This record gives sequence, structure tokens and C-alpha cells, in this order.
Amino acid sequence: MSKNKLINELFWLRFIACLAVVVGHAIQTSESHFLPDDSALGISAEIRQVIYLSLLFGTPVFVFISEFLLAKSYPVNVPKGFIKKRVQYLLVPYLFMSVVYAFIEAEVWSVKGLSLEIAMNIFLGDSTVYFILIIFQFYFLHIILNRYLNKWSPKVVIVSSFIINVVYLSIFNFIKSPDTVYAQYIWQKGYWIPFVGWLFYFTVAYYCGKHYSEVLKFLNRHRLFVIIMPVITFMLVLVVSKVLVTVPWSSKRIDMILYSLSVIFFIIYVTSKLKTLPSIVMFISSYSFSIYLLHKAFLALIKVMHPPEWIGMYVYIISAFILSLLLSIIVSYFLNRLSIGKYLVGAIKIYKPKANYKLEEKKVS
Repeated sequence: MSKNKLINELFWLRFIACLAVVVGHAIQTSESHFLPDDSALGISAEIRQVIYLSLLFGTPVFVFISEFLLAKSYPVNVPKGFIKKRVQYLLVPYLFMSVVYAFIEAEVWSVKGLSLEIAMNIFLGDSTVYFILIIFQFYFLHIILNRYLNKWSPKVVIVSSFIINVVYLSIFNFIKSPDTVYAQYIWQKGYWIPFVGWLFYFTVAYYCGKHYSEVLKFLNRHRLFVIIMPVITFMLVLVVSKVLVTVPWSSKRIDMILYSLSVIFFIIYVTSKLKTLPSIVMFISSYSFSIYLLHKAFLALIKVMHPPEWIGMYVYIISAFILSLLLSIIVSYFLNRLSIGKYLVGAIKIYKPKANYKLEEKKVS
């Protein structure tokens, strides 16, 4: 078995997805800061809405990458201590940041209020770091289903998972919730957590990781289709957003499935043609997990500071984006210099740009 090498395209995926998530949340922060009439009306608001919708592929990309790497790195069995290591470097930061966001999001800092907020964040994924719970479900799915997915027809599995995924999301996208507090919470955000809502990403990522060289060949054969699909699927997103106004503006929508996958394949295709990998791409990619964990905390701090209205919405968005990105990197860097830091805000690994990391197929005996 040859040593598994890194893949340029994954650096680009992480880089682009990370920036998309931070920009999207910066837009949300600015919308809540400025007056409602300024954020809800006019051509300027329409432009922001289009930009925001176009960036909602960010979280699906991170979810996709997690299973892609798992299938690529461990095509037969995961190594001993696999779950223990993930608990240390993923679940512990999840627990820590769930507490941090409980203090940020709690309306009243009381024992009861904070305890409830912490419990909801940890057990219900009621904070911005919820995606870690999805990734952990993918780990267990991979361990349980790997032997079967190796035998079953990829086409049948992918099509079946797509149908299941669409039916599941359709329930919460299009059916009104029962008139109870618990049901309304599930319909609002509780349905995000079960893996069923992300199943299509799992199966596609699994087979892409297993057969990446074949995937690249497929993308090259159908390059015109790969190039135009993000445009076509995003037009669908815009139509759904304007016509079906009850559908939430989030990455957990049925139209986002096709849009997110089309963006993923477009990025893979385009970046696979590039001969070099910029240092900034590797740098941001290396910090992407910490940025995802921390950036919204700094956006909350920026919001509390109440910048003057005269700076304008777009200056505010750009400033909030840059500040939250830089502060996340700085805090992660200094905390990682402490032995405990990587267990709080995620470990960072800086890759040197001297090599052009390319795929080397893993041979399985």
C-alpha cells in the first residue's frame, strides 16, 4: 500500500467553502445591524440575497469532504483508535465551543438559562458548530456500511440516497409543523442533525473518495455539463426562493442538494487543471476548521460594538468578514501554541507550498 498523498482540489474546496461560510454569516450580521427597511427592500437588498443564497454550499462542502477523505484514506477498515482520535480533535472542541456559544447566545446569564442553552447546543446541535454531529454520524455510517457499499451498485445507492434525502427534507420544507413547541423546534432547525438530511452527500462523497481518478475522468468527459450545472441549479434555487416563500433560506433545502454538488464538482474540475497551489489557499485551508468554529463568535462581538450607520452595509459586511477571519486565525494560532489549545478550537496543520500535492491512487491488497 503506497503512502496516501494530499489532493490539491480538497485544499481549494476547504478554502472556498470556508470563505463562503464566513461571508454568508457576515451578511447575516450586517442585515441584523442595519435598519429593517434598509435590509429588506430595494435592489441592494436583492443583490445581497442573491449573494447570500449563492454561498449556502459552504457547510455541505465541509460535510462532503469529511466522508471523501474517510473513503479515500481508509477504503477497507478504519485504524484502531480512529474514533478516540476524532473524539479528541473534533468532539472536545465541539463541546467547548457549544459552551462558548451558549454564553454568546443566551438572552439572560442565569444558571437556568445558561444550562438550558448549553444542553441544547451539545445535545441538539443548536449552535453554529452543529455540523460536527453530522460528521460523527458519517464516521459511524462509514464503519457500519463500508462492507455493503463496496458490494452494492453505486448508481442504485446514489439514486436511492437522493430520493430518501429529498423526501426527508421535503417534509420539513413544505409541510407545516404540528402546533406544538417541540414540533416547531424540529421543523425550524432540529431536522438538521439526523444524517438522513445529508445522506446524498455521504454516498456521493463515499464513491468519489473510493474512485477519485475515475471521477476526474468523468468530469473531463462531461466538462460542459460540469461547467453549466452550477448556473442551472442556482437558477432553480432563485426560483424556489422567490416563488415558494415558505422554504427556509438555508443549506438544508432540497434545491441546495443539487446546487451544492454541482458547485463541488465544478470546483474539483477547475482546480484539477491548475498546476500550482497558492500559499494562501493552503493557509486558509489549514485553519478552516478553527475558522468555522470561531468566526461567528467574533461576528457577535462585532455586532455588539455597533459601528456607525454611515459606514454603509457593504463596508460593514467586508469589515466584519475580514475581522472575523483574521481574529479566528490569530486566536487559533496562539491557542494552538498551548498543549490544550487544539482541544478547544481545533488543531491546525500548516502545509508547505514547496510541493504540488497531487493524487496518488491507494492500492488495496
